Amino acid sequence: MAIEVKHLGDRGPALVLLHGSLNDGSVAFQAQTVLAERWRLVIPNRRGYGNNPPIERVDVDADARDVVELLGDGAHLVGTSMGGIVAGRAAALAPERILSLTLIEPPAFLNASEVPAVAETGAAMKRHCEVADRKDVGAFIGGFLKALGIQMAVPSPLPPHVLIAARNLMSEVPWQMSIPTAAIDGAPYRKAVVSGTSCAALEAICDRLGEQIHAQRRVFPNAGHAVQRIGTPFNEFLEPFLLGTA
Repeated sequence: MAIEVKHLGDRGPALVLLHGSLNDGSVAFQAQTVLAERWRLVIPNRRGYGNNPPIERVDVDADARDVVELLGDGAHLVGTSMGGIVAGRAAALAPERILSLTLIEPPAFLNASEVPAVAETGAAMKRHCEVADRKDVGAFIGGFLKALGIQMAVPSPLPPHVLIAARNLMSEVPWQMSIPTAAIDGAPYRKAVVSGTSCAALEAICDRLGEQIHAQRRVFPNAGHAVQRIGTPFNEFLEPFLLGTA
């Protein structure tokens, strides 16, 4: 399936940026467009997002296969939130095409299911998704974020791209998500796991993932869930990491 992809920059290595559940690629990585001066940015909209055709449910494995097609002969790969799950699975599918892997607060609940905060938060999200009124999109998003433990205001009215994303979010089951860490840990490329202290469960997941794949672990206190959106501080970490100088 051909998906919508935005390309920025015509020099340097390729850098594929994967958005999460409540944003499309352009919104999620707006603060990284300045990197197009030195990198060839590849910013896809995952299936069901942007101008791609609607989907019945999010399929992270189908998304991962789409991403593999974008890697070419080799690319750096960054995924935020559910895009981190997609990035991890794409990296496991095609390790020979990965130059580095950066995971930003992926909801890989099964990778740390024995941690009480992770198990409790996963159960809370599951309960919310079972009983929530899906006709009230704003309330669904608010309840989902509350169950996850993230403090974030829900805009009203919802922007069009958030409405599209919310319909996809309703099909997701983050409490069942995992990243194939054994395959990633055995690969030679550089790995980083980044968090913004958005909630206890995601911090614990990131800590565990960092251990499981022997990644560089970076925390940006109070940066929130979409760490990349803080802009310069994140970019000043990312570029040296990609270049292998940090």
